[in-house]
Amino acid sequence: MLTDYDRFEKEDEILEFTTLTPQEYEAFRNQHPYRDFMNSLKAMDLKKINHWDVEYVGVKEQDKVICATPLTSIPVMKLYRFYYAQRGFLMDYHNVELLRFFTKELAAYLRKKKGLYLVVDPNVLYKERDIDGELVENGFDHSYVVDNMIASGYEHQGFTKDFQVISEIRWMFALYLDGKDENTLLKEMHQQTRWSVNKTLKQGIQVRELSIDELDIFLDMMHHTSQRCEFAEREPEFYRNQMIAYGEDAKLLLAYLDLNDFRRKLDLEKQDLEKEHAEILAKLEELPNSKKFIKKKKVLDEALALNEKKYKDADTLEQEHGACIPMATSFFIQSQDELVYLYSAAYDTFKKYNAPYAIQWHMLQYALKHGIRKYNFYGLSGDFDKNAQDYGVYEFKKGFHGVVEELVGDFILPIQKGPYALYKKLKNK
Repeated sequence: MLTDYDRFEKEDEILEFTTLTPQEYEAFRNQHPYRDFMNSLKAMDLKKINHWDVEYVGVKEQDKVICATPLTSIPVMKLYRFYYAQRGFLMDYHNVELLRFFTKELAAYLRKKKGLYLVVDPNVLYKERDIDGELVENGFDHSYVVDNMIASGYEHQGFTKDFQVISEIRWMFALYLDGKDENTLLKEMHQQTRWSVNKTLKQGIQVRELSIDELDIFLDMMHHTSQRCEFAEREPEFYRNQMIAYGEDAKLLLAYLDLNDFRRKLDLEKQDLEKEHAEILAKLEELPNSKKFIKKKKVLDEALALNEKKYKDADTLEQEHGACIPMATSFFIQSQDELVYLYSAAYDTFKKYNAPYAIQWHMLQYALKHGIRKYNFYGLSGDFDKNAQDYGVYEFKKGFHGVVEELVGDFILPIQKGPYALYKKLKNK
């Protein structure tokens, strides 16, 4: 029977820990099931913009990459460096021997580079959950990833809930688009969500993409939203840098009401209503006691009155806000097979127009058109109680249909154990 030492010696004969070129890393990543917008080369470009050092390492077997990860680092405690494998490692976590070999070699590599500790947050789902966040009976269970990481020397940071300041999102809400079309998506939506989407279409809410030169529109709306919802506001460069790093994969959307266009639609609607109204009046001259035509006339009278009210409301809106009114914005990142909804903001004044729903419907259509299989509504706290602080956000996302997803979480690998223990002690003071 092979001992652990013998097994490592055998692995060492065929496995090679190595640095990777960005091209080698990206080629491996592009075909890996754990690829994510956060472990892409563009995500690493963002890290560089934010003054992190970036490199790529992995394991080759007979010159073929079988494991890879990005490594980013910044100084800590003056003498050391904090390392982060963002949404890493890309590997088969069933392969315990590979994981232990990679960990042993990686720790030695980082120790030479004055690494203090390493954080890894694999892009691996933990256990299968349904739309309500409940565990699915006989669903997938990737507990072995946690077990194998712990057995390889990593400290699991727990199955956290809420939004952690020092960690990336662990809970998400996702809608898989395989085999679906627009009609299916509308049918599967919650009734209130479907009504809200249809309302934006009837009200003439339009959606367009903003350029980086129009970022101030988003920032102004985000400032308004942060004041209203009492959350910490990010610096403008936080968003600008993402648009620079992700380039055409960054999608900044604006929902707005063009009142001139809206009035043109009202004029066309009025013409159709008046034509139908005249036809009903003609019918009533022939059949003055017809309950059917009396009822239709009443419906048309109400529709014409509503049309006139909308026209007057449009005039009032233009006097107060101008002819083109921005109402809501959202920031998305597109990756190989996923569209991720990251940030959003809206003016509370125009809440009744449901503009955020117009953006989501526009982007769902975009995802279908471009063959994107996963629409990721992204962050949740993991607390599904109706009293939870983010329950309204969860309810909004849930209305589009989909499932709750939970990642396996964060792992820490101490590199310099003595200094790391001191670092933790100082940090917790």
